[in-house]
Amino acid sequence: MNYREKYESSKSECLKHVKTIIGELMKEELEVEGMEVVIPDDKDLEYKIKYENDEYEGSFSIKIGWVNKEIVEEEEEEEEV
Repeated sequence: MNYREKYESSKSECLKHVKTIIGELMKEELEVEGMEVVIPDDKDLEYKIKYENDEYEGSFSIKIGWVNKEIVEEEEEEEEV
């Protein structure tokens, strides 16, 4: 399931909000659309920092991901049959 929240503000307000979000995340108190954000302690995390800027628009993002369950290849299943 995907949950997201969108905001629009000044740079100063945006960075204050990001600081608050990071603090809540570190204290395991962050919620998005009322859903508690849980980053697992027992998984390897992959994180990406992305920056784009051109004459039309710019963006900066931080993404954290992990694997909950490995996908089993169909070929392996067919060989076992």
